[in-house]
Amino acid sequence: MEKFDSYFRRADFDKDGRISGAKAIWQHADQNRTGFLGRQEFYNALKLVTVAQGKRELTPDIVKAALYGPASSKIPAPQINLAALPPAQPNAMGPRPPTQQPGIVNSLAPRPPT
Repeated sequence: MEKFDSYFRRADFDKDGRISGAKAIWQHADQNRTGFLGRQEFYNALKLVTVAQGKRELTPDIVKAALYGPASSKIPAPQINLAALPPAQPNAMGPRPPTQQPGIVNSLAPRPPT
């Protein structure tokens, strides 16, 4: 599950605990039809990617077996080129410190009357 979690953190670009998108595997992974994936739904999507990488067609029976069958927990993480993905970011929800850009920020600061 560590690899699944690592992939989830990398795919959760806005760090809100949900993944959005509209891909072929999406229809099977987005079980609640919310347009977002929670962690478990994302893990299910990764399982389906693994099955697809094995050159198997995602028929309803194969999807059902991959997501709910006894072998579901034994499906490994898919092969993903992590070098092509942005690095995982900590899920910090606190305020971001202001960025200082001389010439821009300083020019916007109120000036004392002369």
